[in-house]
Amino acid sequence: MLEEFYQLQKDSALGPHLTLLDRASAIHQSPAINPEGFLGGLLCNLELCVNPVETIRSFPNWLKERHAVQFHFERTVVETSTGSLRTSTGEKFDFDRIIICSGHDFETLYPNQFREISMRKCKLQMMRTLPQPASWKLGPHIASGLTLRHYSRFQCCESLARLVQRIAAETPELNELGIHVMASQDNQGRVVLGDSHEYGNIEPFDSNHIDELILRELKKIICLPTWSMDSHWQGVYAKSQNSYVEIRTPEPGVFICTGLGGAGMTMSFGVAENNWQNWSL
Repeated sequence: MLEEFYQLQKDSALGPHLTLLDRASAIHQSPAINPEGFLGGLLCNLELCVNPVETIRSFPNWLKERHAVQFHFERTVVETSTGSLRTSTGEKFDFDRIIICSGHDFETLYPNQFREISMRKCKLQMMRTLPQPASWKLGPHIASGLTLRHYSRFQCCESLARLVQRIAAETPELNELGIHVMASQDNQGRVVLGDSHEYGNIEPFDSNHIDELILRELKKIICLPTWSMDSHWQGVYAKSQNSYVEIRTPEPGVFICTGLGGAGMTMSFGVAENNWQNWSL
């Protein structure tokens, strides 16, 4: 399937960024690859990695200092209308345009409009190891063949149907819990591992069984110096069922933008740039 995808994309804008790797070339890229049963891979040089905790904590100060952005924390926007909004502290702010990016919170602002959008809440579970030895580097992000059935970009491949059938026949429990596996290393040497996808009713309790399945599949494709865990966590996001993003205008000058799912960190800046001129009175 990777070979088919490469052939389909090699003449597209993505093509120059892709390299089809044989077994030896892929193992040279990453010491983590488990050589047992391994055939090859596909490398994309557009990938990059940030530490999300550090980024989210430092980003507001950077925006404030560089672009004079004003932030108001520890309050919730409870009402919006054309030209203004009100927060839970009673403050009122005037704006020429208001963009609501409330993620999986469908209930606080415009709940009727959110009910009209075909979206689901999705819960995922992830883990992070303790720092690996200082000299050991994972290399590029790594994803398994399970990931090829998860992202819509690969739906152009005719061979996808056979892959989906094989996974359903051999490991149906992975489909039931939306599991595909990937690994990346942060700037502190810890390896971030994931993940699962449960849709609909979101339970607050994490499942050890899900973590065990994720680790079972990861150990088929990678070998780490240490599998000892630093932390486990869950996330919840809004996933559109019909589009990569949902944009609505409930009132003049008020815009809802959500539903990017797990691609939000990757695509949000591009979505904002492409739509900013349209988000006006």
